[in-house]
Amino acid sequence: MASEQLNTVVAHMRRIALMSATSGAHALHKRALLDMYFAAAPEILTIEAQILPTLVGELTAEWLIPQQCNSKRRLLYLHGGSWMAGSSSSHRPLVARIAKLTGCAVLAINYRLAPEFPFPAGLEDAIHAFQWLQGHGPEDDSEADALFIAGDSAGGNLALAATLALKQGGNVMPDACVVFSPATDLNYERSVVAERAERDPILIAAALPYVVANYVQEQANHKDPLVSPIHGDLSGLPPTLLQVGDAEILYDDGVRFVQAAQQQGSPVELSEWPDMPHVFQGFAPLLPEANQALAEVQAFIARFG
Repeated sequence: MASEQLNTVVAHMRRIALMSATSGAHALHKRALLDMYFAAAPEILTIEAQILPTLVGELTAEWLIPQQCNSKRRLLYLHGGSWMAGSSSSHRPLVARIAKLTGCAVLAINYRLAPEFPFPAGLEDAIHAFQWLQGHGPEDDSEADALFIAGDSAGGNLALAATLALKQGGNVMPDACVVFSPATDLNYERSVVAERAERDPILIAAALPYVVANYVQEQANHKDPLVSPIHGDLSGLPPTLLQVGDAEILYDDGVRFVQAAQQQGSPVELSEWPDMPHVFQGFAPLLPEANQALAEVQAFIARFG
C-alpha cells in the first residue's frame, strides 16, 4: 500500500508529465519543467552544504561542501535531465544531501546540453571534470585521496560512460561509482519499456526515442558503449552501486546492466526499491525510502577510505 508521502510525490510527477506532454519538444520547455522536478514539498529544497561557485576550464560548476568535510575525498556529480535539461541548481538539494552524508567535497558541473551540444559533448565534459577533480579541491590544488563519480538518469548514463572511457584510455578511474536510475541501453523500442509505462508517473515511453535522437543526433549509434554503456566491456569496473525503482521504465536498464557487469566479474551491486519512481532519492526528506536509499549510499561510499 502506497504511503501518503509516495502519493504526494507521484501526483507531483504526474502533473509535470502532463505539462511535458503538452508543452511540445522545445528544449527550453523541458529545462523549465526539470527545474520543478524535485519541488514536491518545501523541505526538499533545503540546502545543507556550503555552495562555492567555480570554473572547470570553461564549464561553470559548484562545490557542495558539508560542515564535516574531507576535501581530499571528492565526488563528481552529473545531473539528470534527458541530456537536454537540468543543472547544478536543479539538483542542488539532492547533491548537498549526498555531500553531507558522505563527507565528500562534491563537484556538480553544468555539462553542455543537447540539442545545441549533442553527443559526445556532455561526455567529454564529464571526463574532463573527473580528471580535473584529481588535482583540484575546493580550497587548493592538492591531489585527491579518493575519487568518486555519481549521477542520475542521463547523468547516470554519463557517469557509467565516462568510467568506461577512462578505463579504455588507461586513465585513473573512480574508486567507486553511484548511479540512480541510469539510462544504459538507448534502444527504447524494447517491449519491456512499454510494459512499465503505465506504472511510471513521470517518464513517457513514447518520448524516449525522441530524447535519444536529440542527444546522439547523427554522431553515434545505440550500440556505441559510450552511448549505451551496457554494450561496453564491463570487466574491471570499479565498485558500483546502482539504485533503481521498480515503478519506472528505466528499471530494465538498471537490472540488465548489473547482470551484465556481474557476469563479466565487476563488483557492481543492484539495489531495487519496490514501488519507487524515477530518481526517487531526490525526494528526501519527504519520502522515507529516499532517506533510506541515501543512507545506503552513505554506507557504500564509507567503505572506500
